Amino acid sequence: MKKLYLTVILTFLMSGCSAIGLQPNIQHHQQNTISSVHPRAQLVVASTGLVGKLDMVNVRFGTVGQLQRAEVSIQNLSNKRYSLEYLYTWEDQQGFAINQNVVWKRFTLAPRAVKSFQTIGPTPDAYKINMTVKLPDDIFIHQDITSPKR
Repeated sequence: MKKLYLTVILTFLMSGCSAIGLQPNIQHHQQNTISSVHPRAQLVVASTGLVGKLDMVNVRFGTVGQLQRAEVSIQNLSNKRYSLEYLYTWEDQQGFAINQNVVWKRFTLAPRAVKSFQTIGPTPDAYKINMTVKLPDDIFIHQDITSPKR
C-alpha cells in the first residue's frame, strides 16, 4: 500500500513539475504609443484614443550658444480635429532626466495638419527630447523623480 501511495504522490509531483516548465499561450500586442523616428527625439502618445492617429515628423536639432535647440512637428494622421496637450522633457546622453518641466500646454491640430514646436534644452548637457501628447480629459500620471519620496 505504501508503494502505491508513494507512486501516486511521485506521479503527481512529476506531472506538476512538468507543467511548471510549460509556457502559457500569451499574445503580445504592439501598442504603438511611442514613436522614435529620430535617435534623439521621441513622441509618447499618452491617450489610447490617439494611438495610430499622431506621428512625429521633421525632427531637427541645432544649437543656441552652448544649448541644444530642437524642433519637432506633430502630424495628425486622421480626419478629426483634436484639441491636445503636450509636455517636453529633456535627457542627457546617458538617458537621465534634466530639469523636468511638468507644465502641460494646449494646442489644436486640424485634420491631416502638421504643427511644429520648438524648445531649447535647459542645460548644456541636454541631448535628447521626449514629447508627450494627450487629450486634455485624460489623466496622465507624471512622476516627478526629482522630488523626495514622502
